[in-house]
Amino acid sequence: FEKQDELKRSAMRAVAALLTIPEAEKSPLMSEFQSQISSNPELAAIFESIQKDSSSTNLESMDTS
Repeated sequence: FEKQDELKRSAMRAVAALLTIPEAEKSPLMSEFQSQISSNPELAAIFESIQKDSSSTNLESMDTS
């Protein structure tokens, strides 16, 4: 099961990366895919966790103090 969880996390990281592409959210396919992720509690939790991790990583990398 650990392998499956890591595969799910990898897939959610890929989706998060795709959503950073300008205008990706305007794509009907990406919107549908994102709504499917949101409707699945397990995937939604993983996706939210990855988004929080990536946003805190971006803030840390931007810190020039």
